Amino acid sequence: MKSKKQKLKDKAWKLFSEYIRRRDANPLTGQTSCVTCGKRAHWKELQAGHFIAGRRLSILFDFRNCHAQCYGCNVGQCGQYVDYFIYMEDRYGRKIINELRRLKHESRKYSIGDYEELIQELQEKLDNLENMSA
Repeated sequence: MKSKKQKLKDKAWKLFSEYIRRRDANPLTGQTSCVTCGKRAHWKELQAGHFIAGRRLSILFDFRNCHAQCYGCNVGQCGQYVDYFIYMEDRYGRKIINELRRLKHESRKYSIGDYEELIQELQEKLDNLENMSA
């Protein structure tokens, strides 16, 4: 049986993934593009792919490190890191890339309260997206 903390982490990831996939989507059609190959699809058909891979808590929920990717790029091509790097450099610049690389090596622990706050923040972000499409 999962602990309360694990259940909150799972809920936070579910909301985070949805937010990432909807963030850059057209609010009326739900269409967005894979950041690495450009494939157009509804946000529900894409995944939240990390630029810097790994499930480390220091970067797991970093909005700058995660973008919509198709299954083929995210899983089948292990993230398409060369194309992802080009996207990241164009969107954020080398300074943010280096910051994310540094953060990957830091340790971060989330408390139950941290997850509850993150869930509330993500729900508010999703509500704002929903209001934009209404």
